[in-house]
Amino acid sequence: MNISGGESKVFLRMIRKELIIRPPLLGRIFNCYFSSKPILNIEKLEQESAVVDVVDEETKFREEQIERSRNKSRLNPADRNFLFDINPFPEEIHWYHGTLKYKRRLYGRYGKDSGIDPSICWPTDQELQDSVEYEKVAHPFTIPEMIQMAQKERAMKLEETQKRQKDMLIKLSKVEGWKKEMEMRIAKKEAEANAARQKRERLIEEVRKHFGYKVDPKDDKFKELLEKKEKEQKKLAKEARKKEKEAKLMEKLNKKNDNKNTKTVEKKDKASDDVDSDKE
Repeated sequence: MNISGGESKVFLRMIRKELIIRPPLLGRIFNCYFSSKPILNIEKLEQESAVVDVVDEETKFREEQIERSRNKSRLNPADRNFLFDINPFPEEIHWYHGTLKYKRRLYGRYGKDSGIDPSICWPTDQELQDSVEYEKVAHPFTIPEMIQMAQKERAMKLEETQKRQKDMLIKLSKVEGWKKEMEMRIAKKEAEANAARQKRERLIEEVRKHFGYKVDPKDDKFKELLEKKEKEQKKLAKEARKKEKEAKLMEKLNKKNDNKNTKTVEKKDKASDDVDSDKE
């Protein structure tokens, strides 16, 4: 098999191309090259390569048509891409598609399929400086200082908890006493209510005795006389409270006068004792 220099260069270029694009055709070329046939038909090889290119283009075009015909959703390409978790905008359309923030988010969402250089995700010098300034303002304390502050806060919370528990124990010890006081108040209220009811019943009975016959409590005369009796009872109760108050006041004054007289007598006795001692 005799091949000239120009033919060998063409042959090597074709081998490189076919090695990348069409491995099956490459196998046929190697078979031809290493076969025992004395003549290699370069023109025939070029024609087959052209035919394969045309066939590949047609296959690709047909597959694109089939894929388009499959899309019955009538969605926009961007919306459909988003639905299938594909980069919705492979090319920049809106103004914010070129911003650094958008590209970082896009890479974080779709990874290498987004077609974005991952190096843009690393913060810039200005961003690093801003981050350092933010940390200084937001967290101005050092780690030992933060530990000390946390310990103080924990100690304060523990002290408050212990104080609250102590207060609860004191109050629990007083529960029985409070129960008794409440029972006494309830009993007192019930006694007062019973006394008031009995008092009203007595007044009603007195009014009935005044008329000498059974009277309907809804009768106007009965109501008028009952109201009069109630006023008299209130007046008597008021006078009784007034007398009781006066009696307590007099008792207090008498007691005060007795104490005063006792002190006067003691002073006189002391003075006389002093005089007697001076005479001696």
